[in-house]
Amino acid sequence: AKGFVANSFYSGLSATEFFFHTMGGREGLVDTAVKTADTGYMARRLSKGLEDLCVQYDNTVQDAGGGIVQFLYGDDGLDPAIMEGKAGVPLNFDRLFMKVKATCGAEEDEYLSPSDISNIVQSLLLKHNGTLDGICSESFRKSLSSFLGDQAKRLECLMKLIDGVEVENFENIKNVEGLTGISKNTEKIAQKVSGITEKQLEITSRLDIFCSSSASVQWVFLKTCLDRYVWKRIEPGTAIGAIGAQSIGEPGTQMTLKTFHFAGVASMNITQGVPRIKEIINGAKRISTPIITVELEHNSNVNAARIIKGRIQKTVLGQVAKSIKIVMTSRSASVKVTLDMKTIREAQLSLDANIVRELILETPKIKRKLQRINVLEDGKLEVFPGGDRNKLHFELHSLKNMLPAVVVKGIKTVERVVIAQKKLDDAENDQGGPKYNMFVEGTGLQAVMGTEGVDGRKTKSNHIIEVQETLGIEAARKCIIDEIKGTMESHGMSIDIRHMMLLADVMTSRGVVLGITRFGIQKMDKSVLMLASFEKTSDHLFNASVKGKDDKIEGVSECIIMGIPVAIGTGVLKIQQR
Repeated sequence: AKGFVANSFYSGLSATEFFFHTMGGREGLVDTAVKTADTGYMARRLSKGLEDLCVQYDNTVQDAGGGIVQFLYGDDGLDPAIMEGKAGVPLNFDRLFMKVKATCGAEEDEYLSPSDISNIVQSLLLKHNGTLDGICSESFRKSLSSFLGDQAKRLECLMKLIDGVEVENFENIKNVEGLTGISKNTEKIAQKVSGITEKQLEITSRLDIFCSSSASVQWVFLKTCLDRYVWKRIEPGTAIGAIGAQSIGEPGTQMTLKTFHFAGVASMNITQGVPRIKEIINGAKRISTPIITVELEHNSNVNAARIIKGRIQKTVLGQVAKSIKIVMTSRSASVKVTLDMKTIREAQLSLDANIVRELILETPKIKRKLQRINVLEDGKLEVFPGGDRNKLHFELHSLKNMLPAVVVKGIKTVERVVIAQKKLDDAENDQGGPKYNMFVEGTGLQAVMGTEGVDGRKTKSNHIIEVQETLGIEAARKCIIDEIKGTMESHGMSIDIRHMMLLADVMTSRGVVLGITRFGIQKMDKSVLMLASFEKTSDHLFNASVKGKDDKIEGVSECIIMGIPVAIGTGVLKIQQR
């Protein structure tokens, strides 16, 4: 490989090694220099675009002018800084459950059955939701209920495992004597490991911790969960715009500039790293590697996938013709096209001479130069040029050059299609062999989704503007979040999803995708001083003076310029003197 040195430090470099070594070194240096400039500018643009955003006292996220960007920050109103684990979940239930079991002993209490557990959880959550501070998000409620449900199932499985007895229903285990197979001992072991009592779940109990403080401590699983959840909510006045911009901009400085190969797909290059993040944030109309990921309706059949590939991939006449020749006789001159029927059959393209004739006639550039097209026999066509006899020779040659480029099958904007075998979990793998999907290089999302045999609902594109034009602004927002997340994860960086949601909402809240560039920020109705402090200072100031614009001085930049306290954090509240 380039730049690889096989010799040791002792023996030194050979001539070729030295040559490649210097090339590799210089490439690294140039790369680093270019990258720092790019990421630095990107971070500045982000922080300028998001600086005004702040959580208000009604939990909405608003910009300086009072325009609502999100109704609830990050869909759950939690503070990303105090989440547990890399996934950004509010609580690590497993750890908390172990803690409660360890600190709040069961003593002689009855253990609960699965249905009892779910009843208690539902009633407590309903009660909690009625209070002012207790509005937890739907996802948290679901995850809490499902965690306790799993816990109950685990207890059931343990009992079966220890005694090797099939138990149909846990409810009847309570009267243990009635069951012949299960001993009292078994029940005890299983419940010690995985059971939970009512006291541990809900009712507060007193404990002296380490006997150092004689305070009564309430160790209770559900109550602890709900208390901690409420504590993790984001505080009104937090400058989440600035925090979000830094959280996305900072990892960018550690990313490499290189483009990586798409994993598992033959030679399909996909832009990654800093250039990709740059494309997303700029809201670029044209991106360097647009790829549509296609899910198939029948994804286990590779032949079906090949047929659909034929429907999507652009096939030109030059690929399916044996020969395209100029034929001159004493009476006439024409271009003769012979189709390669064997190739057409192998590629499963449903084509014949008549279809090709129609397609040639539909191509506007060629149609102007034609007199007529004759179909000679299966797979042969004769194309007669029209126009002036004097120019006949030129017309024939231009026809011969233009015919190979006529699209006979597929979508014009698609460059190529790759069929890939999906990487599956073991559970999915057992269910009947490998599954396939397709990667389409090029644009034309609507045409691809409308192709027969493609599951349009699961088909994705990485071209945000195209997604907006085809599926609307909500889909574009989701696309921005997924793309930033995917790019960051491929470099081994995990950013809290709430920051990416905020960025996506800022870019899409006006109904079109606005990039965070000087053009996009201008369309976001920012104030004159803010725009002047960003880029093109003189233009904005001249413009404002000509039009007599006024500036309310609400945002961060304007306040700093004028020396006024910023309306973020403690500055959200104004104190009035009587």
